[in-house]
Amino acid sequence: MSANRIVRIVIGLALIAYGVYSHNTWFYLGVVPLLTGILNWCPLEMKMGTCDPASGCCATPAKEDSASCCTTPSASTLAPAPTPAKKENVAWMPSDKVKIEILGTGCKKCAKLEAAAKEAVQNLEGDYEVIKVENVEDIARYGVTATPALVVNGVVKSTGRVLKPEEIRAYLPKAA
Repeated sequence: MSANRIVRIVIGLALIAYGVYSHNTWFYLGVVPLLTGILNWCPLEMKMGTCDPASGCCATPAKEDSASCCTTPSASTLAPAPTPAKKENVAWMPSDKVKIEILGTGCKKCAKLEAAAKEAVQNLEGDYEVIKVENVEDIARYGVTATPALVVNGVVKSTGRVLKPEEIRAYLPKAA
C-alpha cells in the first residue's frame, strides 16, 4: 500500500473521530479521504495530472485471478498522449522481422496473451519478435483503451481479450 493511500486513510479516520468526539459535522469531511484511500482512487490527483496507475495511485493492485488491471482506463487517468495520425504507423518500420507487441500492465491476462503469442510463432518460419509493452504512455499512443492488446507491425489487431495461438496466427502476415 502506498504512503499516499495510508495518509488519506489516517486523515479520514482522524476527521471522523474528531467529528464523533466533538459532535459536529467534521465526520462528513472525513469520509472523503477515507473512501479515496480505501478505493485507491484520487480525483484530485487525476485533475492535477500526477496520477500514476503503474505506481499504485488511482489503480487497484493486480491480484492473481483478477482482471482489474486489464480494465479500460479512463481518459482522465492518463496523461495526455500524442494522438497518432494513423494507428498503422505508430511504431513500426518495414523490415523482414515481424514485430508482435503485447500491450498490458502486467496482469495475469496480459501474461497469458504474451505466452499465447510466443506459442503461436514458435514453429512458424520467418523472423518474429514478441515484445511486452507495459508503459501506460506507450500503450496510450496506440489509442488502446482496453488491455491486453495485440499489435502486429504497428497495427492494433485485438484489444481487451486473450487470444488463442491459432487466432494470433490469423493476424500474422503470410510468409512470402
